[in-house]
Amino acid sequence: MATTTRVSISSKPYREGVELRIRKHIPPEPFGSGYRPCPRHKVGVSQDAISVDRVAFALDNPPLEAEPAAGEEHTFTITGSKTLRRFHVDGGGAHVVTGYFDRDKDVVCLAKIYDGVYYPFENQDSGWDCMTLADSDYAIEAWAYETMQPVQGVGAKLVPEYYGTWTFAITTNQPGRRRWVRMLLLQLVYGETVLAKICKATKNDVVQYPLLPDQETRLRVLKDTFEAEISILWNAEVLHGDLSPRNVMVQPDGSVVIIDFNQAVVYPFYYRPHPKYDEGAYPLPPSPIKRYWPFAPGAGTFADPGNPWASWVPQSWLKNPELAAEWLLNTWGSPAPGKYAPLSDYFLNHPAHAERSKKLQAALEKLGRKPAKKEI
Repeated sequence: MATTTRVSISSKPYREGVELRIRKHIPPEPFGSGYRPCPRHKVGVSQDAISVDRVAFALDNPPLEAEPAAGEEHTFTITGSKTLRRFHVDGGGAHVVTGYFDRDKDVVCLAKIYDGVYYPFENQDSGWDCMTLADSDYAIEAWAYETMQPVQGVGAKLVPEYYGTWTFAITTNQPGRRRWVRMLLLQLVYGETVLAKICKATKNDVVQYPLLPDQETRLRVLKDTFEAEISILWNAEVLHGDLSPRNVMVQPDGSVVIIDFNQAVVYPFYYRPHPKYDEGAYPLPPSPIKRYWPFAPGAGTFADPGNPWASWVPQSWLKNPELAAEWLLNTWGSPAPGKYAPLSDYFLNHPAHAERSKKLQAALEKLGRKPAKKEI
């Protein structure tokens, strides 16, 4: 029989062999930036983060509660750590660990643990404290998976299978006091992120292209990523919001799975309805041509060094971004009937296209662009 490891903040509670006693939990609704107002009062956290007793702060400012935890108790035994997300000023974020459920070593899954103690003490932009940051991540990601899981072709296919939200208590360095932490359980997706593949091919901060998967494979992954993002957006009404190489898993069979939805727009909770409900909206999802023209997900064009996909696309695209536009047209210029909305006259005849090459304008004319008037 497995034993329970009792831990405190000083002993890093999310290590191999730790057994968490978990109960089902209902997450609070998403809040902040487009969602309902933040339900927490701002706490003065302008002190030096290094000197703050994070555990004491967590005890005084516990996670938000929608409804008390209920149901029977289960166990989750940690078998390994995947990552601790690092972001903002002083690093930190959700712990991502693997483990098995109810001591059944054949049921291994992945847990995301939203423990505010390990979050940045304060976000300088929002002014939110570490517990609010953890609550926000948990609420958005939980409801994103709750929304996506039942959608055929999305849940357990384009995103990991979802096993619900949970909570558990851990001991602290304050006698007799425990603190509560929220957790989300998911299918353990095998494979590598696109970012991991890029990093494996990087030496001295320079990508060695021969060490990457071949160009045909990379473009297939990019195509599948675009189509997955659009399917999730349109069919599940969830906009990922951070479609970076670190959030695209490539499985051993080559299929892609999108992960990490803590920055998502979950439209059922958002301040405005999904675009497909707009008056006059076309009943099919947008074409990838229009959605990604002529950019990759992230900042700037493919040629922009700040674009997270710049190391994955063909090198020729970095010198000539119009090649990316040609790829979009060649890939989705003749989609299967009923798959995507046709390109609008507004898009096809946008004045910016007049600045593009004759070859590209001709390709757009085949899709309905009005030919340029010949000079007399």
